Amino acid sequence: MRTSKTCAVFDLDGTIIRVSSEQVFLSYMLSHGEIPIPNLLAWTSNFLKVKSLLLAKPNKVYLRGLAQQHIHEIARRCFIDTLRPSIAPHIAELIHAHRAEGQTVILMSGSLSFLVQPFHEYFQTDLMVAHELEVVDGKFTGQRVGLHPFAENKAKLAQQLATEHGFDLSNSYAYGNHHTDAHKLALFGHPVAVNPDRKLRQIAAEKGWQIEQ
Repeated sequence: MRTSKTCAVFDLDGTIIRVSSEQVFLSYMLSHGEIPIPNLLAWTSNFLKVKSLLLAKPNKVYLRGLAQQHIHEIARRCFIDTLRPSIAPHIAELIHAHRAEGQTVILMSGSLSFLVQPFHEYFQTDLMVAHELEVVDGKFTGQRVGLHPFAENKAKLAQQLATEHGFDLSNSYAYGNHHTDAHKLALFGHPVAVNPDRKLRQIAAEKGWQIEQ
């Protein structure tokens, strides 16, 4: 009898780590003087208009004109210095356990791809889906490309992966911390709310989903 192909999909921010990888990275760049003043002023101006880090998040003007290779190098240093120590040990154990069971382990994050990549390499996960930015002549334009892995889009991307790779989501696992992850979690037979915000905790309790602290 042929067994179904299963996967385990992990969110990054708030799940594998308890912090926002991009906020940590932005602070890291600021502390090392890596953001040009015009870029910083443009980003600050937008933030003051929307008055919310969540609403300001889609604006990547602070990276505009910066060399992709250089930013990738900074991101790796940031991972080693500040992000890697933030990894939740019990979630790391879960990742290794799923790998040991032969499941395909996937990182799916709305964070920037160059911030997710070091985690992908560190855990040796099988697939990675992240927030991609446009690059022209080796430099970031600050514009997004492709489908942003956030809210309903994570569910769409999970379904695409299931179709492409033949995953049986009814026997697969998904981990997330934010109520916007509920769209993705609902597709899986084994949804797990990790350190959930209040709204996701309520949804998980109503649906009988597992909750991890």
